[in-house]
Amino acid sequence: MKGQFRIINSQHSLDSAIQEIRSTWELAKWLMMQLTTEKQRSQLQNNSLHLWCNQLAQTLNELGYDVKRFMAEVSQRSEVPWSGGSVKELIWRPTQLAYMGKTSTTQASTKDYVVIGDIINKAIGENMGIYVPWPSKENMGARQ
Repeated sequence: MKGQFRIINSQHSLDSAIQEIRSTWELAKWLMMQLTTEKQRSQLQNNSLHLWCNQLAQTLNELGYDVKRFMAEVSQRSEVPWSGGSVKELIWRPTQLAYMGKTSTTQASTKDYVVIGDIINKAIGENMGIYVPWPSKENMGARQ
């Protein structure tokens, strides 16, 4: 058994995991385990991340903050408009790396998404006066 991942969310799955741990211990006499109670981001949060990145990109573009200007790079090239992908790569990932030491958005928990979004919104709000709310059921009718 190498690198097996399992979710334990019932008494039956707990009993099964305990039995497997005992069996593996009896065979190998060595185990390395990692336990967490943090849930990985949900599909809804993943969708919200991409929607939010696109909404922030649209807002930055509408306000004239092209990628080069935003990243404070002076260049003679033409302006590069924001996209959801560039927001994710140039804003979200570096913030996530600074916050939790991991770059993959699949490694962020449900709680991490909220904190990282708040960190970015605070920085952009204080420096540029921009605020894009995190997508929710309440504000989905306003922007899509």
